[in-house]
Amino acid sequence: MTGSVSPQGSSILVADDDPGVRYVVRWALEGEGLPVTMAANGGEALKAIADSPPSLIVLDLTMPLATGSEVARRAREAKAETPILLVTGDGRAREKAQAIGAYAYLEKPFDVTELVAAVRQGLDSIHA
Repeated sequence: MTGSVSPQGSSILVADDDPGVRYVVRWALEGEGLPVTMAANGGEALKAIADSPPSLIVLDLTMPLATGSEVARRAREAKAETPILLVTGDGRAREKAQAIGAYAYLEKPFDVTELVAAVRQGLDSIHA
C-alpha cells in the first residue's frame, strides 16, 4: 500500500449514480486497502452520512433523490471537517467544487492514479 495514511478508521463514502464509476472507484480504493461504502443516489448518501459520518466523501453532483450539493451541505452539518472530493462530468468542475467546499475535484473521465492520489491527499489532511 502506498501513502502514509492507515486505512483504519478511514471510511470513504462513494456517492455516484453511475454504477460504472462506483465500481472503478471502489476497485481503486479497496485495492489501496481503504474501506469503501457505496451510495447509488443522494438519498442513500444522506442515510450513510447520518448512520456513520465518513472520513471522506467522493461525490458526484447530479444524482437522484438529493443533489451532490445537498449531500455536501448535510455532510458539513454532521461532521464539519469531512473532506469532499468532487468527481463530475460538469464542465465547470472547478467552480462547482469551490461552491460546495470540496478540497479537490476530478473531471470524468478521470485517471485512477489521480483519484487515489486525491483521496490520499484528503485523508492526509485529516490526519495531519
